[in-house]
Amino acid sequence: MIVLGGAVAVIALVTAVALLWLRRNRPRPVVGPVPREPLAAVRRDDLLAKIDETFRAGRSCVLLGRGGAGKTHAAAAFVREARSPVLWVAAADPANTARAYAELARQQGLAGPEAGLAWLDGRDGAIVVFDGPTDPDALTRWLPARARVLVTTTVPDFEILGATVAVTGFDPATAAAFVQTRSGRDADAAAVARELGYLPLALAQAAGVIRVSGSTEYLDRLPGTPLLEREPGEDHSPWVEDTTLAALRTAGARDGRALVVAELLAVLAPRGVRRALVHRAGPDPVAVDAALSGLEGASLAEFDVSGEVVTMHRLTRRAVLGRLHAEDRLAEVLDRAFAVLDGEETADLADHAAALWRHFRALPSVSAGPRLGPILRLRRRSVELLVAESAFAQARGLGREVLADHEAYLPAGHEDTALAAESLDRAAHPPAPAQRRRVRR
Repeated sequence: MIVLGGAVAVIALVTAVALLWLRRNRPRPVVGPVPREPLAAVRRDDLLAKIDETFRAGRSCVLLGRGGAGKTHAAAAFVREARSPVLWVAAADPANTARAYAELARQQGLAGPEAGLAWLDGRDGAIVVFDGPTDPDALTRWLPARARVLVTTTVPDFEILGATVAVTGFDPATAAAFVQTRSGRDADAAAVARELGYLPLALAQAAGVIRVSGSTEYLDRLPGTPLLEREPGEDHSPWVEDTTLAALRTAGARDGRALVVAELLAVLAPRGVRRALVHRAGPDPVAVDAALSGLEGASLAEFDVSGEVVTMHRLTRRAVLGRLHAEDRLAEVLDRAFAVLDGEETADLADHAAALWRHFRALPSVSAGPRLGPILRLRRRSVELLVAESAFAQARGLGREVLADHEAYLPAGHEDTALAAESLDRAAHPPAPAQRRRVRR
């Protein structure tokens, strides 16, 4: 009996250890475009230690600093090393929060953003990252009760959410060494670093330019771009925008396709674009991948950990958009985006169409008129695709917006307004599952 009892105890112990190993080593849910480590990353162990220390004392941590200081990559480095579930929200657009929770719910076989929030709260050590929000009130209803919250922002108001960790640029010595190492030149790195405020993003872009042209030419050619509209908390030098545009010119000189791809990324959804969708910029997916690699190498774009979603930093995006406005080329880039999205059959279309709608509304009337039909058609299809994905609450909200836009922009009784009303009706009264994939074009 003693032998039998001992055997049972051993079996129980082995089983417990095996279950613990499986729990620790099973794939963890990761939702959202968590950035992968940059090509020229400088590990900031002191910053990661502060984040860890903050979470040991509470559930919330706010990374506060200027745009381009490295907040996003510090947050990404922290969650990449974690074993717990991660929800990454590109929170500059408040609507993305509900979309991210809804996507988490769908991955778990649930429905609706509230179900996603509840699921996350039921997981030990789970983390939700709100990357780049500007309005604390917009996040209030989506804050979890148990999961940890990591916020990256330029807005001091977020201090009300929890302990704040200040994120600054590199120290002068690290910044100068970074420019020299990445450029491969004996550059006047101290001067470059000082003018760029020691910001990692700008330094990485500058180093790519200096590698080609040298620091003297780089410094001499900076034209002093007029300041673009600032977001709260951003007070960087205009040299930062100049450097982005110089990096874009350098990348374009090596590969003309890189300019086309960068402009496409700038007008599509800020939360990221699937690589497969960018391939439609064509004509050759291999050439497009080469252009994406060039943009990544120039620190003008980056991939998520899966390598399948590409994003562009908001400072880079704003510089590219400013260039398009200054050269009066936004309309032609929107036309290319319409063509790329023409065959899109996923609910991602809603985010891209929303971004294009914002750009469309900034066009002068002479350019907007010919593009009204295409953008409204994309907006209607967005509603239909959300219905097909069973995202009915989101489809209803968007459907009401789209119908209102049709009524505001089109003559009374227009046939497209009737189509928008039909899309909203399908969102309000969902069709049978077998009919949901029949999306109107």
